[in-house]
Amino acid sequence: MMAHKLTSAVFPQKDKLIRNMMGILTEAQVGNPMTFPMCGFSSDEWVLALLETKSYIPLNELGPDHESWGMKDDGGGRLSIHDKAKQHKAYAETGSFGNYLFQTYGIKKIKQFHRLSHEKDRPWQDAFGIGMQELEANWLKTLRANGKTREENVLIVLKLFGINPGTACAEAQKLAPRKR
Repeated sequence: MMAHKLTSAVFPQKDKLIRNMMGILTEAQVGNPMTFPMCGFSSDEWVLALLETKSYIPLNELGPDHESWGMKDDGGGRLSIHDKAKQHKAYAETGSFGNYLFQTYGIKKIKQFHRLSHEKDRPWQDAFGIGMQELEANWLKTLRANGKTREENVLIVLKLFGINPGTACAEAQKLAPRKR
């Protein structure tokens, strides 16, 4: 998770959605694909599995805080996880969405969004020309349209979530070197 944490240090951000969107995108591009939330699979594959099981969390439900991410701030810089499955869903969705924005709008727009977010809460319209709801709908439409090429891996993560959502990442990490 070095690339993710380094991105958070270079681009400090109080909003957890924006911070993780940028951090997971960086980790996927230049870091270790075995780290959470990818766990050896792409964030897109995890989200396709969530959509299949109807357990997807709408992005507007992921607040800037920790609680909506299945986590709790215990104070003193300590976080605890109180819902591992929700945490994994939130992070995977954010990683996939960040990748969509990168692929669709490019790094300049993502940097502009980050810059604007220090002055205004979640300035989707200002940076991308459309609001969050439309961005999310476009992302999910694109994800579903490209889902057929990922079907085999989606079935694997579906099975892992079905067995135990709380251990799906750890189990995926064990399978990932053999799956490809």
